[in-house]
Amino acid sequence: VARRTGVAPSREPGALHHLNENYFKRIKAMEFAVMYDDGKDPRGFLEADVVLLGVSRTSKTPLSLFLANKNLKVANLPLVPQAHIPKQLWEIDPKKIVGLTNDPNVLNSIRKERMRSYGLNPDSAYSDIEKIKAELTFANDLYEKLGCVVINVASLSIEETASMILNALNLEDHSYYTSETKD
Repeated sequence: VARRTGVAPSREPGALHHLNENYFKRIKAMEFAVMYDDGKDPRGFLEADVVLLGVSRTSKTPLSLFLANKNLKVANLPLVPQAHIPKQLWEIDPKKIVGLTNDPNVLNSIRKERMRSYGLNPDSAYSDIEKIKAELTFANDLYEKLGCVVINVASLSIEETASMILNALNLEDHSYYTSETKD
């Protein structure tokens, strides 16, 4: 590698994974994402750098963990029509909120496949196209009331969606900064 890159090896064991301030910040962000996944504790919305909202199967949890790996504290909330919307959601800056949406037919296909993977009938209330449309309408109405950024994840990878979130919320990728590089 040294011959190819022209960079001399540091000969330091574990140099790739320094246990520095950045490492511990990332671990805390990951723990935060797990603790505040699926709206488990709405108080986390007040501490979060990013709050993700979306109906089932809009990649809230994988996105939360991906963004946490970039040192961001992320909480997420699944949206279900007629479900209680926590008051904390109205107390945070809408510039921290991202509403995730999807195309009804894509969501229908994803949900049917999810049911099949569980060995269940793919044609259930969970995958009913009219129910999906109602859920998406409910979510989009909430996004409009909140005045938050909305991203359609239908044809996006987790990485593409995360990049759009970072750009939309003017957040930089903190994952590559260490205390040495900040000085």
